[in-house]
Parts: sequence; structure tokens; C-alpha cells
Amino acid sequence: MNVDDIVAEKIAAARRRAEEAKRRRAALNAARQRGLAHRHAQRLRNQAAARTDAEEPKPAADPITDACICTVAERDPACAAPHDDFDDVVTVVSEVEWHDGVRTALARLGLTYAELEDQARRRDFISAQAQVLWVSIGGTVNTELLEENQ
Repeated sequence: MNVDDIVAEKIAAARRRAEEAKRRRAALNAARQRGLAHRHAQRLRNQAAARTDAEEPKPAADPITDACICTVAERDPACAAPHDDFDDVVTVVSEVEWHDGVRTALARLGLTYAELEDQARRRDFISAQAQVLWVSIGGTVNTELLEENQ
């Protein structure tokens, strides 16, 4: 047995291990997806059952989220939804506004998007603020639009 045969055996063994790991990951991911699908289906069934069990309909509720859509100033007295979620504010911004906000946040940290992306790739952020910014914007930025609006 020569050195080439030994190297070939080791390469073949490494390929086998890599293929086994890939199959194992695929099986785990498939099981995870089945579990998530089951969980989501059960949640939808529970929500549907809760809606049919309700004695009075909620006239001012969003049919998708089942949350009240009353405003703080104009609460509907007939609304049966809880009104404790008025601190959850959803702000819709355009793509240009989003990129302006990203640009401002990056400027506050003294970073470019490429530098922040590199830090994320290395999992070595220069500060907690940089990591929080990456969690907030990572992968959502169109770098061409970010650069052309500067």
C-alpha cells in the first residue's frame, strides 16, 4: 500500500462523512419543517375554534390577527378585544426611507454596510450596537440602492 492509496482512502472517508452529515441535516430539517407545519396547522385550528366559540363577534377586530383595530382616540364600545396593546405601533416605510434609516444608523456607528456584513460573517462585532444593528437590518439592504442614494 503506497501513500497515494492511503490519501485516496482518507479522501473517500471524508466524502462519506460529509455525505452522511448532509443526509442527517436534511432529515433533521425535514422533521423540523413537518413539526412547524403541524404546529401552525394546530394554531390555526385553535384560532378557528376560538372564533366559533365566541358568543359575541368582535366588530372592530382584524380577522387575521384577531387584534383590536380601534384607535386610542376612538375606541369602539362594542369591541370585545383587549385594548392593552396600543404600545405596539407599526410604522410602514418606503424602501428609500428604509435605506436612509440604515445609512443613518451605519453613520452613527462609523461603519459601512460591507464592514458590518464582514463583522457578521466573522461573528466578531466591534460593539453591541453593531450586533443589534445587524440583527435589525442584516440581509434586508439593497447595497446598490444604499450606495446610489448616498
